[in-house]
Amino acid sequence: MTTFPNLFRPFKIGSLTIKNRMVMSPMETHLCDKEGFVTEEIIAYYKERALGGVGYITIENTTVEPAGRVNDGMLCIHDDKFIPGLKKLTDSIHSAGGKLVLQLSHAGREALPYFTGLEPVAPSPIPSPLTKHVPKELTIDQIESIVRKFAEGAERAVKAGFDGVEIHMAHGYLVNQFFSPESNTRIDMYGGDTVRRSRFAREIVESIRRQVPGDYPIICRISADEYTETGLKLEESKEIARILEQAGASAIHVSACNYASAFYNIPCYYLEEGCFVHLAEGIKPVVQIPVLTVGRIVNPAMAENILKENKADLIVLGRVLIADPHFPNKVKEGRIEDIRTCLSCNRCIESISDKKLVCTVNPSIGKEGASYGEKTTQPKRILIVGGGPAGLSAAHLLSARGHTVTLWEKESQLGGSLRYASMAPGKEPVRKFIDYLIHQVKKANISILLEKEATEASVKQFAADVVILAHGAHNVPVEIDGIKGNGVLHVKKAFATVHSLGKNIAIVGGGPEGCELADFLASQGKKVTLIEMRRVLGLELVAHPRYHVCERLKKLGAHLHVNTKVTEVGHDYIIIRRRREADQKLDGFDNIVTPILHQPNPALATPLQALAPEVYTIGDALGGRTALEAITEGTEIGMKI
Repeated sequence: MTTFPNLFRPFKIGSLTIKNRMVMSPMETHLCDKEGFVTEEIIAYYKERALGGVGYITIENTTVEPAGRVNDGMLCIHDDKFIPGLKKLTDSIHSAGGKLVLQLSHAGREALPYFTGLEPVAPSPIPSPLTKHVPKELTIDQIESIVRKFAEGAERAVKAGFDGVEIHMAHGYLVNQFFSPESNTRIDMYGGDTVRRSRFAREIVESIRRQVPGDYPIICRISADEYTETGLKLEESKEIARILEQAGASAIHVSACNYASAFYNIPCYYLEEGCFVHLAEGIKPVVQIPVLTVGRIVNPAMAENILKENKADLIVLGRVLIADPHFPNKVKEGRIEDIRTCLSCNRCIESISDKKLVCTVNPSIGKEGASYGEKTTQPKRILIVGGGPAGLSAAHLLSARGHTVTLWEKESQLGGSLRYASMAPGKEPVRKFIDYLIHQVKKANISILLEKEATEASVKQFAADVVILAHGAHNVPVEIDGIKGNGVLHVKKAFATVHSLGKNIAIVGGGPEGCELADFLASQGKKVTLIEMRRVLGLELVAHPRYHVCERLKKLGAHLHVNTKVTEVGHDYIIIRRRREADQKLDGFDNIVTPILHQPNPALATPLQALAPEVYTIGDALGGRTALEAITEGTEIGMKI
């Protein structure tokens, strides 16, 4: 019996009846083809989410005209030729017991002219915060044409079998550009006060309402607060919501931000869970139609409480369903520990900038048609050396497929280097993901030996059919004068011995590890100096968390040096060098932390080739790996054997 009664209570939006209160957010996947047609990949991706039990799926933003297509990863519905593929998608979702709504969109000034070959358009010739390109101001005739394009798109959506449409009026796209006083400075009927700036959106809703069956759902997604100085705020958005309701909207999906505030738009792990819920709570009392809320809602207990406290009617889940498409079913079945945790790392967002969607914790994205749990016909005795993310990912998949798996870990805990990554502020999701992996291997038929170091002799004695080496990288200190014999630490050691580090710490290397250690130490009141030889701190981080960690370090008072090289390290000092400046000595440090190079670790692989029929090396043992790469390699080897 579920402990989340409100979350699993059926609901209706117009003619759409859904089995629970969970909605999948519209998120680009770039799984369509370059012309914007539906592919088998995108059908399999969405079908898996339908099978996972979500109330309804909002299919990613789909353009209503070529000029509104922001890139070649965006679905299209501006012509009847797209209907057959979209019908195939809806048929597949319906066959899996799912419901789906299509988001209709126009990027306006955010469309890329080098891609569309057309001049971007907007209510006013104000540059895009992202591209800096000045768009062409729309004429009245052009505005009326785009209104018709939205209505035609909705009509095609009905023909293709969609259960409703959502109009993208948020995130700095065209309709949002009309709403916002920041991007709309017109002095005609489409600009000025709130009512006139809302006219474009109102006409779209009214036009669609005339084209679709009477109770067909028309959902409007708005940015209730643009999180910019002169943009929309909640009080004005309340009036906009009332206008949309009067125009015929069936529901209001309350989001936030535009391209100028993009670092908050897709909230990473530095932003609190449920960070936009207060906006939906503000909209709900002023309208009679359902209100949807979104914004890093990852905890089912939080989702339940939002509904219980009447802050919203429906919970919109985004990256949670990328990480684990079966989140709704697992919650319903009480299998909370089996939910694959979304890290809120935004690697998924970064991935669609130039390729298809990927997820750090879910390597099956775009491969949903493959059978990851297919039982082997040739079970083998497998030894996995190393209990980090690569080894753990391989272990539970291999065991699930019927192999006999033993895992050795030389430390007293599982998790590998990911344990240290989980210690920094905001990285609680990493800790939860480690717990998820550990739970998977512990509930499987896997023999786990901690504090067990693999040697040539012990592996030979074990006599495995397959040995998988996931024992971590060969860590080598960087070469800096004075680094030997002066008691310097590396990042992992600093995380592990924080209470004995002293008050004044220098960190050499401002990559992800250095930045997160600096944040960790500064948050505990330590004086931190961080030195990076490149122009940007945290360069390998995704843009969203990189922005936030840098802002955090500034607010915490850390001394940040970029474009700065460390030429010498002493017991309590460092010598730094900047171009065209004299060398400078920084001293008085209680401890100095220097980076290490994560190099391939072949020490065991070579001798073991003669001791087992199959030997594989994965993860950091092949060299420095991101969590995404390590988990992917563990999963791939789990499928291969």
